[in-house]
Amino acid sequence: MGDSSTESNPAVSVVIPTYRRPDLVARAIQSVLNQTHTDLEVIVVDDASPDNTAESVRKVSDNRVRYIRHERNRGLAAAGRNTGICVAKGRYIAFLDDDDEWKSDKLARQLEAIKSHDAVLCGALVNGSHRKIHGSTTVTVDDLRRGNPFDPSGLLVKASVVRDLRFDEELKWGEDWDMCIRLAQRYSIGYVQEPLVLYSDGEHQRITNDARYRTGAELEKRAAVLKKHRGFFGEALYKYYYAHVLLSYLGKRGSKLQYISYAVKRCGVVSVARVMACKLWGYWLGFVRAGTMNTSA
Repeated sequence: MGDSSTESNPAVSVVIPTYRRPDLVARAIQSVLNQTHTDLEVIVVDDASPDNTAESVRKVSDNRVRYIRHERNRGLAAAGRNTGICVAKGRYIAFLDDDDEWKSDKLARQLEAIKSHDAVLCGALVNGSHRKIHGSTTVTVDDLRRGNPFDPSGLLVKASVVRDLRFDEELKWGEDWDMCIRLAQRYSIGYVQEPLVLYSDGEHQRITNDARYRTGAELEKRAAVLKKHRGFFGEALYKYYYAHVLLSYLGKRGSKLQYISYAVKRCGVVSVARVMACKLWGYWLGFVRAGTMNTSA
């Protein structure tokens, strides 16, 4: 493993931003090195981890791996990805979060699909069991207006395109949704309907589950992506998504009524009621599935 790039430009640059996950990032790197498509480089961007992340990466014995360290923490998702974009030498750039993995044919499948598009996304297998698959072989602006079920670890994009757009470093949450919206507005996005990403939705600290410890006012900062695209979403969807952010991890909070009241004041009764109905439906489905599993055991 070296700090300098390989002599020839690879077909794909894989950017892995990381922070304080030395064991997980080593696993993510290995899943890239195990790809059936081998013409690639791996760019690990360490966002100033105060641990042995550097040592963990340097143990990887493969000259396709490059390690870059920020001297100060600049924001894992956006800054880390943009640093990787700046130094990438590949014709295409793919992104992998440090707690996720790829199936071995992920890049090969996407490289075939991207011949007809400017970017390609793919499905995911969540925690080894739940398949998350989009219902079409393309991703449109209307799909993205309806939500963001797409994982950043599933994105492969032409280098020239992503350099034109870059990730918005002002967004600390939802920067991948923002990127996909701007991509779809100007470029073509294909989709491989297979779970090629092994997505980890675990209890380890993540930007997503960190919401459970935040106050209503702190949660509002996560709505910056919604405010940026308010016109794109329209008022009804904007308020619904806003309420959804404010009611994140409601089931794990002690003062549920306080958060519900706060959300009503900010987003209105109708939006909050819609979110609560969706949450109750989700709880019910989980209960039914668990009962079915217990019955068949």
